[in-house]
Amino acid sequence: MNKLLAAALAVVAISFFVSAADALTCEERNATCSSCVSQFECYWCGANSNGTKSTCLKRKVWQLTADCSSSYHLYPSCAISGLAVMIIVIVVCVLFIVMIVTCICCCCCCSNKRSKRKWLKEDERERRERDERKSRQEGRKVERKERSDEIRKKYGLYKEGDGGGTEGRYQRFDV
Repeated sequence: MNKLLAAALAVVAISFFVSAADALTCEERNATCSSCVSQFECYWCGANSNGTKSTCLKRKVWQLTADCSSSYHLYPSCAISGLAVMIIVIVVCVLFIVMIVTCICCCCCCSNKRSKRKWLKEDERERRERDERKSRQEGRKVERKERSDEIRKKYGLYKEGDGGGTEGRYQRFDV
């Protein structure tokens, strides 16, 4: 199948590059199938069960004439039916489109995962920084409390027996 497809594609590629000197009309190329399909604008309509003889006809894009059945239509080579070539071209185009859509979806999904990982790393970094700030703040709070207690002791405002509780820390001056 691959060799047949490669041969068909090779014939199509060669038929695109036919020189101007080879520009006979399709009716003038009516001798054989190979001479007919060698020109890009012609296709060979083989003999069918109706009794019509084989002829070389001018083709229209993706359209056959009424007197040629699709099973007898030969283009771009005499080895495979023109209908088979049309089906192969359509299938290859659909597969190509599916492949492109799949690649685009994969790229979008992968970029979303990468950005999600980036955000997760950034959130983790921010959480660590917040924890560090909180621990530094707690340390400063303890230092402030110690300094305040020392100042209260110095001026006699701190009771030794209160255990550092909030009630009774201060004495009221009676005047």
